[in-house]
Amino acid sequence: MSSRLLRLPRGLPRPATKEERAAFYAARIAGATAKYEAELAERAAVAAAARTERTAVATADRTERAAVLDADRAEGKADLDADRASAAAFSDAIMTVAKGGIDRARASAEFVQKGATAIFALYTGALTLAFSVTDNPLPARGILPSLFLGFAILLATAYLAFLTRGNKVKEPADASGTPQAQLNRTRTFVAWTNTSVLNRAPLLRCAVVALGIGVVSLPAPFLTPPSHQPVASIVCSTGQEKDPTSGACLAAWPSVPTGTAADAPLRQKLYEAQLAEVTASRASARSGATAAPDDTSWVIAAAAIGLFLIFVPLLLAGLGIAFRKLFGKLKNAEAPGFLSTLANFSPFKW
Repeated sequence: MSSRLLRLPRGLPRPATKEERAAFYAARIAGATAKYEAELAERAAVAAAARTERTAVATADRTERAAVLDADRAEGKADLDADRASAAAFSDAIMTVAKGGIDRARASAEFVQKGATAIFALYTGALTLAFSVTDNPLPARGILPSLFLGFAILLATAYLAFLTRGNKVKEPADASGTPQAQLNRTRTFVAWTNTSVLNRAPLLRCAVVALGIGVVSLPAPFLTPPSHQPVASIVCSTGQEKDPTSGACLAAWPSVPTGTAADAPLRQKLYEAQLAEVTASRASARSGATAAPDDTSWVIAAAAIGLFLIFVPLLLAGLGIAFRKLFGKLKNAEAPGFLSTLANFSPFKW
């Protein structure tokens, strides 16, 4: 290396003395050092520039990732807020409808009560105009509409005023998040309001059925039931005459008694008495034939059938309660398909 450092370009004189060679060597050393330091500085500058570029790229990447994460978090928060707002609105709507169910049920009962009362008042007025105690008495079938309308008023009043203890409602179930907890509370509130509304619902159903049967039976007192025996099929005994209008069997008119002139006044009185007797008998037969048939038996039967139909909802509700108590474990136990179907049959849940 010393020989290369001491090598001089062509055309230059070589150092002659030791001092010149030392100076020349020192100059070459200084040049090499300066060149080496310049190369180091250049490499350092390139490395610094590369580091700066990598730092800028990394910073830009971090900024971009942070922006993406912030955008995702903002979008997720917006979705969560929207979902919570929707769940809150849904729960509020359900609770509003559930709260209104109590008022609607009471309004329905009051409608049945007032409707039956108004119909009963109009029916009573119509009976006052159409019937009288002496000339045209009210037939027994006229009691049917009053009976059914009275039951409608009684049952609707019982639904409104006969307070009973409702079923116990379970507390809201535990939930892992706010929306689920809100939904559980809403379900509990709906169950609580349904308990209040449906606690005596069979009474209201019975009142509606009674009102319907009462309205259907309103024309009953104004209709004349047909006779049990038609006029053409009536056969009178010997010595009687058949009335072609009413079909009544009338006694024959008496013949004039015969005798002498001495007993003529007596025969006249006898004949007059016989005429009066036959006339009264014929009038009684006609009135008995034209009188309305006795409808007491079918009125009692109609009242019994109507009362049974009125209380069918109450009977079904009682059967449902008894059935659930007897077969309440069928849903969680292995049972025949028919019994499982009965356990889930909707009418038994009245």
